[in-house]
Amino acid sequence: MKLVYRGAEADIFSDEWAGEKAIFKFRKPLPYRHPELDAEIRAQRTVREAEILHDAKSSGVSTPSLYYVSQRESLIVMEEIEGTRLKSFLESPGRDRARVSTEFGIAVGRLHLGGIMHGDLTTSNVLLDDGGVHLIDFGLATHSIRVEDHAVDLRLIKETLIGAHAEIAARVMSSFVKGYTREVGEARARTVGRKLIEIERRGRYARLE
Repeated sequence: MKLVYRGAEADIFSDEWAGEKAIFKFRKPLPYRHPELDAEIRAQRTVREAEILHDAKSSGVSTPSLYYVSQRESLIVMEEIEGTRLKSFLESPGRDRARVSTEFGIAVGRLHLGGIMHGDLTTSNVLLDDGGVHLIDFGLATHSIRVEDHAVDLRLIKETLIGAHAEIAARVMSSFVKGYTREVGEARARTVGRKLIEIERRGRYARLE
């Protein structure tokens, strides 16, 4: 197996599964937790992530297909999508950023309509290929229809764009919102947008105190 990423709670490897390129996500034991509690937490989070991946796909969002899930091993084996990360795409000049950003907004809108909060929507967790936009890494995702949770997703997108793509952030976010609104409807988009502004104000006040 080839190590792709070593995280705080999980390690990601690339290999083959039944002749197909695959990603292996292992939730590793954490020494600061009691072994029995740690095993239970890792098993629960593994199952939850697999369920949410399935539910997201059922909602019309392109995500990696599941190949195998093991609670005992805290392991998910899933399709390896070979694409360009949105982060790299936005950094390259001459790209059709408006179209891709709109498609990204549509994907997130479908996710939220399906009652899912991603929890880690950065431009590194979006892959692009000829098939369109794919959302990956649902390790922090949860089932939620709460306006605030969906606004938190949008806030992270906005902060990521401003932090990593400052010069084009406003244009990309505008196209994203266009796609998001097209999917969830104007009323819901306005509601989530107002909550986003409220969350941002809370953050500013907290920094001033």
